[in-house]
Amino acid sequence: MIRLTRPYFTDAESAAVAEVLASGMLIQGARVAKFEELTASYLTALASPPLDGAVHAIAVATGTHALELSVATIPRGGLRDGASAGDEVLVPTVTWPSPGHAVALAGATPVLVDVDEDTWCVDPSAAAPMVTKRTVAAIAIDQFGVPADVPALRAVVGPVDLLEDAACALGSTLHGVPCGLLGDTGIYSYHPRKVITTGEGGMVLTRDAVRAAKLRALRNHGQSTPGTFVCAGPNARLSEMHAAIGVVQMAKLGDILARRRAMADEIRAAVPLKWQRAPAGAVVNHQTLGFVLPQPATGSLRDARDTLVTALRDAGVEASILSYALHRLPQFQQYAVNRGRSFPVADRVVDGGVAVPLHPGMSPSDVAAVIDALRAHASWAFAR
Repeated sequence: MIRLTRPYFTDAESAAVAEVLASGMLIQGARVAKFEELTASYLTALASPPLDGAVHAIAVATGTHALELSVATIPRGGLRDGASAGDEVLVPTVTWPSPGHAVALAGATPVLVDVDEDTWCVDPSAAAPMVTKRTVAAIAIDQFGVPADVPALRAVVGPVDLLEDAACALGSTLHGVPCGLLGDTGIYSYHPRKVITTGEGGMVLTRDAVRAAKLRALRNHGQSTPGTFVCAGPNARLSEMHAAIGVVQMAKLGDILARRRAMADEIRAAVPLKWQRAPAGAVVNHQTLGFVLPQPATGSLRDARDTLVTALRDAGVEASILSYALHRLPQFQQYAVNRGRSFPVADRVVDGGVAVPLHPGMSPSDVAAVIDALRAHASWAFAR
């Protein structure tokens, strides 16, 4: 079976973890600091033209923690930061539930927004009518590594906080700006399905030094310095073992991106399906390789998708669905603002979306097998 994704590990990751275990320093030490430094340096070097000011990278235990801390530091003026009861935050409806959960767990209302037909990222035109006087922030998700059109979203939502969920988008850029730095804060995830992985782990990014200091305190029980507690905060620290893996993975990032892009280009060129597209000015990391099926001549779109996924798996290609529709989940339907609305693009993406294998460990014969399987089982959907 050609796996949908696999971590790109060598003996170097094992050696790095062994070194941490031998040191006895296991929580948020020198390796966490090194991982943060490498991330900030990489983003600074990637940007073109050069960025104004420093990049602050704050490592945390998971990408979900990164989202929750970003929501908790939404500037509100005065003594209070963060979204809370009575506030609204715009959230794209096609996503893993974490962005919406981060808003709901803060006590605020996640207001769902449909996505763009081609990029599957938030549609600014769908966001515009959902902005109210209660809107304190909007979340843009770089879907599967494709940059959201954050400048267009900012133009319609106005001067609210803009959180960029770049969980999948390390290495992607829009108009020369690295994903993760397009909003007021950005986040990365290092889950095993991501471009690089630490097993679990996340990073919050900002160019606001004041907000960075708040984020650093929040992740560590609200401590600004050891023993000095300035606010209530969770334990969202990243372990030294996870960070040590991240340091090794960052050294491989250039090779990982080159392999992903080359394989994605080969498969997309060989199979004329409706692949995910990127906005003008984007460079994409191809964290996930996916397409959306057209409506079949008979039967439902979801049944056609499930039939294709089964056929591909039977052929030794581990295909999968793409994502989830938050407007179909009960925890988001409970909000009146999300009921009685339609999300037609999201429905098509979620019901017809298919992801196929793409990871650096794939061989040329694996790539050829994916192409052959798609040609054999998805030809009815070609060029439609």
